[in-house]
Amino acid sequence: MKFSKIPLFVLALTAVSSSGQETLPPLADDESAPQTHTELWADFDPRKEPLDVEILKEWEEDGVVLKVLRYRIGIFKGQKAMMTAVYGYPKGGTNLPGLVQIHGGGQYAHHAAPLTNGKRGYATISIGWAGRISAPDYQVGPPQVQLFFDGKTDDPAYKLTTDWGALDAYHAPARNPGNNFMDTNPEPWTLDTVDSPRNNPWFLVTMGARRALTFLEKQPEVDGQRLGVYGHSMGGKLTVQVAGSDVRVKVAVPSCGGMSDRGQHGKLYQKTISDQHALKKITCPILFQSPANDFHGRIEDLQKAVTEIQSTDWRVTCS
Repeated sequence: MKFSKIPLFVLALTAVSSSGQETLPPLADDESAPQTHTELWADFDPRKEPLDVEILKEWEEDGVVLKVLRYRIGIFKGQKAMMTAVYGYPKGGTNLPGLVQIHGGGQYAHHAAPLTNGKRGYATISIGWAGRISAPDYQVGPPQVQLFFDGKTDDPAYKLTTDWGALDAYHAPARNPGNNFMDTNPEPWTLDTVDSPRNNPWFLVTMGARRALTFLEKQPEVDGQRLGVYGHSMGGKLTVQVAGSDVRVKVAVPSCGGMSDRGQHGKLYQKTISDQHALKKITCPILFQSPANDFHGRIEDLQKAVTEIQSTDWRVTCS
């Protein structure tokens, strides 16, 4: 395994003219929040802003180029939000299909995904939406995430990781103890001061994953017309959320998630975030994996899910 240590730097992939503009200006107290899935995504353009990529580490392993990096999600309430990820592709590859891998609850952005997929001829970005990363000599677990929260940059174990800025879409742990993935109500760490689906972390992480699609589009070795997304459990739900909101996704593989989040939470959540709304907008081929023993993907909800999707090209595997 060959490593090359490089200094931290920032690479702006596009113009920085919009660097200070709000990605989604917060709603005023008298403004109405989005009431449907379509309204929720109407104002977000995942290609509009620069990516401001930071390379934190780069190495080669078994013919695969691997990088730990951060890219810009957006500007929210005056603060930049950055997503940490592990990206990899076969060295010398061209016109590669690209994949976004989304981890589940308690899991990590992991170098094994881009490494394995790189050997198979894919470019892959594994996003660390919860702040945890697993890569050789770049490990960020809950203790390091807490160091990041506390700003303890002098601690030898400190590592840069995902920074949600003024917002909170972290999980296990959240940055704010009261934060959760079930609510739309306003809090000091949410985008809007009114009840709004834009306050919900599922929406925020889906934005970050859609920006990962933009990252793949910008890579010279990637064919931007051949992009897919996959993930497990919470990552399975997020896979469905991404595929149901972004036509750039040409194939989706949700594992143990993306079909069973229905009717459990508040009315506004049910109208905007619940799985059925994203499922009804999926037109690409989709493979549902192991909908058996995860509350994000129960097997009894499978029949309904496959009738809701618009794609006629679907498959199911069950353990």
